[in-house]
Amino acid sequence: MVKNWRLLDLGDIDSLDSQTVYEAVAIARSKDLIPDTIIFCSPNSPIVCIGYHQELEKEVNLKYCLKNNIPVVRRILGGGAVYLDSNQLFYQIIVSEKNKQIPIGINNLFLTLLKAPIQTYNDIGIPAVFKPINDIEVQSKKISGNGAGKLENVSILTGNLILDFNFDEMVKILNVPNEKFRDKLAQSLKERLTTIKNEIKTIPTKKVLKKSLKTNFEKKLDIILEPGELTDTEKQYMRNLREKYTSEKWLYGPKLRHAGLLENFNKFTKIERTVKISSSVYLGEAVYKSSGGLIRVTLEIENDFIKDILISGDFWLFPTSKLFDLEKELIGVRIRKEDLKEVLNSFFKQNKIQSPGTTVEDFVKTIIMVKENI
Repeated sequence: MVKNWRLLDLGDIDSLDSQTVYEAVAIARSKDLIPDTIIFCSPNSPIVCIGYHQELEKEVNLKYCLKNNIPVVRRILGGGAVYLDSNQLFYQIIVSEKNKQIPIGINNLFLTLLKAPIQTYNDIGIPAVFKPINDIEVQSKKISGNGAGKLENVSILTGNLILDFNFDEMVKILNVPNEKFRDKLAQSLKERLTTIKNEIKTIPTKKVLKKSLKTNFEKKLDIILEPGELTDTEKQYMRNLREKYTSEKWLYGPKLRHAGLLENFNKFTKIERTVKISSSVYLGEAVYKSSGGLIRVTLEIENDFIKDILISGDFWLFPTSKLFDLEKELIGVRIRKEDLKEVLNSFFKQNKIQSPGTTVEDFVKTIIMVKENI
């Protein structure tokens, strides 16, 4: 049976609103105030957006962003730091888990909901394909970045059609060790990322792309998209979320949760080193790249037991807020593979954790790496 969804074509909107809007709509959907919704929008000015689990100061060159008046926000979805501007057209999908047409599992969610943008790329002459876990590629180059998450009983997927991309600006906003590394990063980005402008001679207008997206979402999901507007309630949610998104508590969440740990770590250590603080206490950090993203673990170890732990990175973990509970669960656990696996496996099972591309073993390995550096 064909179902009616709402389509919000918001055009070019305030850059911060381009991030608050899908959370506001998801809140409204969780309360059954609105139907399942797809949003089309573009930020009207540049903005930097970090993933839910990332440490702001580790990922972003804040001095550069401040100097150039580029706002930085933390989104409610996982993944890595990204540079967004008006050369990207975003589709944001908010759908209740009550809708049995849409799969609940994150992997299947990507597979199902990305069929429409993939078809749109094909419609304009770009042979794009799905690349698990969450990318759209053309000839092994990424041409769309996508993220997903949950808010109560509502699934959220966001992604973009990249008309053009400012590679130089992206490299400048990221925190890197030195200028030589920055040059390598710039080259790597250009080798791994492509755009509509790079692939075809004439860039279609956003109007043309949105028309194609609408048609393809309707066909691929067997729905009818009815044009609508944001409700007054959703607009109020967005105003409330602006306060949250610009607060230090939200932006610096991981740092504030572990202020003592990070203060000592920055005082006594260098990146990816573990140092002795006393006869029984060590501080350290390790970084490991899993198939689903980078994991960064900062640890305070006392007598081979975890005294404090911060887990961050650009991996995916759902529900996203459960990472904080996992950190609490690990305090007091002995740093031994068997003990860590037992706690993590139990936590993942009890909380129905999904972490596409990142396994319990990946988290265990990263924690063990800190101790091995002693």
